[in-house]
Amino acid sequence: MVKDLIEALARSQVSGLSPLENGEDIAITGQIAIGSGKFINTSSKMERLLKDIARELKQQNRQLKQSHTDKEWTQLVKNSFGPALASIDLDDDRTQSAYEVLGLVNTQLAKYSSINNCEHAFGCTLFGKFDVATFQIGPVLFEPREAWLNRKVKDKQMSAITARRVRLIWAGKKLRECKQPSVDMREQVVLKVIGGCPYVCSVSTQELGAEAGRGKAYVAAHLGMAAIALLWPTPSKALQGFNLLNDPGVRHQQTLTFTPDNGILVNYNMVGLPHGPAISAIEWRTEFKAYKDGFTVIGEAISYFLSASTESSRPRLMNTLVQSLLWFYEACRDEVDLMSVVKFSASLDALANGGKVGGIKRLINARLGIEDKQAVCNDGRTLNSVIDNIYSECRSRTIHGTNEKLGHDWSSTRLEAERLAKLCFISAIDLMVKKSISDDPKIFQKESCQ
Repeated sequence: MVKDLIEALARSQVSGLSPLENGEDIAITGQIAIGSGKFINTSSKMERLLKDIARELKQQNRQLKQSHTDKEWTQLVKNSFGPALASIDLDDDRTQSAYEVLGLVNTQLAKYSSINNCEHAFGCTLFGKFDVATFQIGPVLFEPREAWLNRKVKDKQMSAITARRVRLIWAGKKLRECKQPSVDMREQVVLKVIGGCPYVCSVSTQELGAEAGRGKAYVAAHLGMAAIALLWPTPSKALQGFNLLNDPGVRHQQTLTFTPDNGILVNYNMVGLPHGPAISAIEWRTEFKAYKDGFTVIGEAISYFLSASTESSRPRLMNTLVQSLLWFYEACRDEVDLMSVVKFSASLDALANGGKVGGIKRLINARLGIEDKQAVCNDGRTLNSVIDNIYSECRSRTIHGTNEKLGHDWSSTRLEAERLAKLCFISAIDLMVKKSISDDPKIFQKESCQ
């Protein structure tokens, strides 16, 4: 393909050809920088070949699939081809030139294909009381914003002047415009990204591309919040108040309803909460300490998700935990009860190693000590009945478009699914804390914590 690219470049530079001569599109559609402010014009065919080359190079490197998005990798490849193409003589042997160009491209890609040791910060809400001390779940760090600001100054990643001005603005003071451009820029960025949030969530990444790093850090922050919410009776309620600044957050839904008798009804409904549960610093320290080992396992799973190499002493278990927790988080967030049940079912199915109904029942048998014919609800419904409803009636029929109960109220089923998914996940974590188990997700369906 590199030889084809060189030929397409040579063809695009021939004057007097019509854009579609001989069926080949040579219309100029883009540019590649070659250095010193100069560019090479690229045709549509060259753009297609560059994307194909980028895709092939990525397929050849397993780590790149984890470390870069398709978009940013393609751009890196295009940027690398600019100087390389400019270095050859188009009259030379094309095959030899292709080898030379590819060598130069690979050398350049090795230099800037990844960014090491980045920290991504997000303003966030967390607990109702704002004096909870800094704590960490694997690569996800939660800090009061004042502690975060002090750490940035200590690490020399923010000036004392910027920090002082930000503190004053957070305190409600009106300041004169800063005359130092660098200070003003940092100040505005902090105020925009952290906003009025009382906490900051920071996620550390390594060997990830810029775009991939930001995207994965965002997911990791949500996974950290989901882990915290597991300590509450109904995690979805706690998560209503756990939000990053760019999450939907608190919203007021207003409805105007006209009735047949010419009446007008106005309904107001608040979605989301301004903050999570009001727990004191001492109470949270006690809770965190009690579940510290569990958070360590979850932190290991989040680190696995963020890893470019996906190296771990137990990668299959880590992969299972991450997928289950991610589905759990998305289920808690979903505002449509039916879709939430589908996602809680997926969370259970992930823990059950994709074992479907039978696997989920075996998971609950082992994790919660509940037998298939045992009643699990006040109305006498058995585990068989509940899981068949959650997985078969809701999850499977909805996914396959055969759910004839689409308009039913699924709120009660949602609560049942959330409770089972939460308890099974916590029990799976407890098993990993208490016992040295093999790297086989099926173990969650076999071995109890007793």
